[in-house]
Amino acid sequence: QIVNVEDLNKFRKDEAVDPQKMRDADLIKSAERRVKVLGAGDIKKSLTVQAHSFSKSAVEKIKAAGGTTEKISARG
Repeated sequence: QIVNVEDLNKFRKDEAVDPQKMRDADLIKSAERRVKVLGAGDIKKSLTVQAHSFSKSAVEKIKAAGGTTEKISARG
């Protein structure tokens, strides 16, 4: 499942965003499947983003906006 950094702008500044919150916001279909964040678009706020993997450009953009990235392991 792919989420672009621009899609994360719907969350509040300084919010921790995990796959369940992405699911609740209709960005992905299942919180149980792997999530990769890609660097398409711009992110305008600092967030703590938790996903299974990140593209290099996504990490750079999230950090440039004052946020952090956290890799999580796949379940089961």
